[in-house]
Formats: sequence, structure tokens, C-alpha cells
Amino acid sequence: MYARIALTIGTIAAAALFAGAAASAELRPTVTVAGETVTLGDIFDDAGAAAHVVVANAPAPGLTGEISVSRISLAARRNGIEWRNNAGLTHIVVGRSGANVPEEEVASAIAGAIEAQSSSLPSAAILQVDFANGAAGIQVAEDAERSVRVEQLSFNPRNGAFTAVVRAPANDMMSPLRRIAGRAYPVIDVPVLTRDIMPGDVVRRTDIDWIRLPATRVSQNIVTSLPQLVGMSPRNPARAGEPLRLSDMRPPLVVEKGAQVDMTFVSGALTLTARGRALDSGAIGDIVNVLNSRSNRTVQGIVEGPNMVRIDAPGAARSAAALNAAGGNS
Repeated sequence: MYARIALTIGTIAAAALFAGAAASAELRPTVTVAGETVTLGDIFDDAGAAAHVVVANAPAPGLTGEISVSRISLAARRNGIEWRNNAGLTHIVVGRSGANVPEEEVASAIAGAIEAQSSSLPSAAILQVDFANGAAGIQVAEDAERSVRVEQLSFNPRNGAFTAVVRAPANDMMSPLRRIAGRAYPVIDVPVLTRDIMPGDVVRRTDIDWIRLPATRVSQNIVTSLPQLVGMSPRNPARAGEPLRLSDMRPPLVVEKGAQVDMTFVSGALTLTARGRALDSGAIGDIVNVLNSRSNRTVQGIVEGPNMVRIDAPGAARSAAALNAAGGNS
């Protein structure tokens, strides 16, 4: 008799203890999960043996969703979890963590899809893709491939506005579709100086950086390649970081005004040379006036090198005569 009473009391005490533990479970109003499902263990701080019971599917990586409290209550009762909705919740918010697909990957996919639709881009241009919210915000599961594929695209070539539906990861046909919007426009990389350079200074490769400009701002007179800049000298002071015009640059001066130069006239086997004084400064290929030191006549020639001027036709015969009259050597 006493043993039976003791057993009954023990059973009641154990049941009370279990009920007390179950009743202590507390519902979390917001949770974040990493996997594809939401379990009782995710949403209750003490779900016990029922922690692995699935309540709902999780939202896509990087997104949030809601689960109604009535659905949660049903799952909790079926699995022996007693709790009180003291906060009066009607739903909880569930977020799913994920890994960002690199912005460059998304932009490249969008640019490729637009280029496949339009062939009117300038030859030297690339397509710049800017997202409406500053970022694409595409995420995939943490263990998934970080890639996207454009499934649908709407593009307005007049203002560059686009709307795209993408799949991420690209090769997972069960992955959710995401809608992103933004603007795409052609840009061109142009070289600029990293320091201020004065006339007479020669631009070196180490003096050059690159900036990206909308193609509409790059006229045919803008410097767009290294050969147009390296080894050149500005006609006027050139400021760092600003696009340069072809007309701003020239080969470095190799003949200074007032310098002594060697003049050469070549006609067949005949070669005449004489000394003169440059009346103009010039770079290789420039036409300069030179005063013959002996005849005191002015002739025009083409700068060929440092303090070297070639006398050419038209007027070559007259120039040769002037050289001869000055005692030129053959």
C-alpha cells in the first residue's frame, strides 16, 4: 500500500516536473536559420526532444519570411511542448543566412545579357552596371556555388534602365528567381596623370593611372591609350587626374629656340650639311625655321633628332643653294 502511494506520488511529481519544464519553453519572435527548414528547436529556446521537428520551409538565402503562431502552436502541441503566448504574437519572422554572390559576378552576367541584345556599344567601351539599391543583394546558401544566370531581361537602350530576373546559383534549376533593377551604360577607361606635369617634362609609364568615364564624355580628341601619352610632353601645364586631349600632348622638344643645330640636305648621292640657329622650338617631326649662320638666310626644316634638322622639298633646291653659298660640305 505504501509502495503504491509512493509510486503514485513520484509519478505525479515527475509529471509536474515535466509539465513545468515544457511550460517554460519560450517562443523567439525573430530567428535566423542556415538550412532549408525551420524546426521547433530554431523557434523555441527549449524544445527538448522535439528540437528537430520541422515546422516550415525556410525562405531563400538572404531573405526573410513569416510563420503564423497558430501553425507553431499546432506543431508544439503535437510534440508535447506547452507554452504561453504572453506576448500576444501572431507570427514570427524567420530570416535565412547566406553568402553574397560577388557584385562583379552579377554585373558581368547582366552586362553579357545586355550585350547579346545590343551591338551598338563603342568598340573601346565596356558596360558599366549600377544596381538600383547600390548592390545586387543576391545571396545563395553558404555551401552553394556563388553564380547567377539571367533568365529574363528588359533593357531600355535610351536611358540604360534594366530589369532582370536571375537564378542563383546559375546551374540549380530549383534555386529561386530574384528580380533586380538598375542602369547599364557604356564606359571607357582613359589614362590620366598621377602628378602635375609641366611643358618640357616627359610622361613616364609610372606617371599614369586609369579612370573610368561614360563613353558619352570621351570625344575622339581624348587620350585613350598609353602610346598616346607615354613619352609625350604637355603643351601646357597638365593636372593630375584629369582626362587629356590629344591636342594637349606633343612629343618632347628636342630643338630649343636659339639653340645651335645641324642642318642636312640630302638629294640622291648629294649630302650637304651646315650649322644654323633655331628660330623655333620643335619636337621630332615639327617644322622649324633655322637661320643659316654663314649666309644669314632663313630656311625651313623638319626636326629629326636632338638639334638635328633635315631640309626637304618644297624649296629644297633653294635651301641647298643657300647651304652651298654658305660653304656647306658634301
